[in-house]
Amino acid sequence: MNDAENLSKLLGHLPPAVFSEFMADEFDLAMPELHGKQAKREQRAGMNEALSALAVSERQPIEEVAERIVLMSDGAGQDVIEGFRDDIFDNAGRETFAAIRNQYERALWLYLHEPAVFKEALDARQADVFRQSPSCYSGFMAPKSLSIKDDEASRVAFHQTVAEHLGCAVDAVAVQIFKRLRPDTQTGEDVALYQVSIHHNRPPEIIDCVHDSELVAQEVIRAVSSHITYEPAQGHLEVLSKDNDGRETLARIVADALLQSPISGEKIPLKQYDYQSLAAPRNFDLAGENVAFVKVVELGYAALNHRSLLVKIWSTDADDIHAAARELISPTFDFRHHHLHYAKLSIRLKKVGNERARTITIILREDNKCSIKTKREKDRALCDRLLAKWHLVKEIGDVTNAPVDAVAA
Repeated sequence: MNDAENLSKLLGHLPPAVFSEFMADEFDLAMPELHGKQAKREQRAGMNEALSALAVSERQPIEEVAERIVLMSDGAGQDVIEGFRDDIFDNAGRETFAAIRNQYERALWLYLHEPAVFKEALDARQADVFRQSPSCYSGFMAPKSLSIKDDEASRVAFHQTVAEHLGCAVDAVAVQIFKRLRPDTQTGEDVALYQVSIHHNRPPEIIDCVHDSELVAQEVIRAVSSHITYEPAQGHLEVLSKDNDGRETLARIVADALLQSPISGEKIPLKQYDYQSLAAPRNFDLAGENVAFVKVVELGYAALNHRSLLVKIWSTDADDIHAAARELISPTFDFRHHHLHYAKLSIRLKKVGNERARTITIILREDNKCSIKTKREKDRALCDRLLAKWHLVKEIGDVTNAPVDAVAA
């Protein structure tokens, strides 16, 4: 099934009996009978054959559902689900959910038994992914300790105002308002976060498709999404949207209609990084952290003539980056004689509970460009805390003239 990557992934990770029941109940598909004496590989091969026999047009709607479930099965999706579970499920639901160890089965259970929660969790994951993309992010300062107004009158007024702003009919805009948890970048503890998700239809598009062996034009309507989050503890109002020009307006609409406290337009300051200390050998304080080791694996600098040098090592290298540079360049070479403009850290996390050990990569460039290579919000919060702990973050600067890809505090 080359055209159904996510469906194949579900088939490979769900218990065969669970997958077969899901196909039958959700899509009315008859799967081959599973025999107890068959190995799981044989059972999956039979179901794969049945699914491959479907026409692409029949398989595509199943693939779209599978994609949503797979998105909630990775680390980022599971982190979001953890933030919802205690507030949403009743005791019986929590016990059933806690007994499921397979993350794909957990996501499927949520999809089947709590569809509204599943949709909110999916939107929350999308917002977290947007937050990691500076081109989709704008942050504004709002008063602290407020609550989102979620009564019927406030919802209706907000819905109408958003529709007017987007130039859409009210019934072409969908609004969701919910509360969830997110790791705090200072303490790592979960803090309350309100999220408002706005979905609206774009103008119709004409695409080509084949029908009855003829190439024909077909009109399609796509929906786009924007997400606004408010963190009462910090007073941060964040807008996560690909529409750069409309983000501040959305922030003001949310502040006026749902927080009922106007914002000034003051933006959340951006972090500035100072990693020149990495030019010398140093130890990283790991006390109290679930971190096995940290290693500087790349360092680079540029000269005034625009020539640059970048030294790389593996995280498993017996030497540190400084010994490697001396061996490669000269015995007297010292990074401290140069101004670093690039550094890459490899952080190996310990295995904790059911979570596997994993490696996070942090790339620091120029003054305030920081890329944390992970989809997991909890890992990003940990890295933000570690960078501050290791004194690699300097005073927060003004955002007025900050580069586009600077990362928000």
